[in-house]
This record gives sequence, structure tokens and C-alpha cells, in this order.
Amino acid sequence: MIQIHKWYPFVFPNAFDIRAIAAEKRAERLEFEYKQAVKAEKVCDAVDAYAVELYDKRARQHTIELGMFEDRIDKFV
Repeated sequence: MIQIHKWYPFVFPNAFDIRAIAAEKRAERLEFEYKQAVKAEKVCDAVDAYAVELYDKRARQHTIELGMFEDRIDKFV
């Protein structure tokens, strides 16, 4: 009887290790995700800085308008 492995021999690759390749791919993926998270954090910080700046400008504008209103009230009183 002819064994099946005689006609269809199995060749096991010795040049690379499946676990090593999987670990390398995982490391690349994690590094990519980390870089994306750092970029997202920088964008969030920039947006927060702009929000604070806008808040300060609005507060200053309201202060100026309130001061103008108080000057008009003083003239009428």
C-alpha cells in the first residue's frame, strides 16, 4: 500500500516561525495604534486651547459691553 505522504509530501518551513511573525505583526499594529492615539491627543489639546481662547475673548467682549452699558446708565442717573 502506498502511503499518502509519499505522493503529497508535507514541507514544513524552517526559514520562519509563525509565532515570531504574529508577534512582529502585533508589534507593528500596536505601534501604529499608539502613533494614531498620540496624533488624536495633540488634536484634542489644540481644540481645547482654541476653546479656552475663544472663551476668554467672549468674556472680554462681554466685559467691554457691560462697561459701556454701565457708562450709559451713569449718564442717565
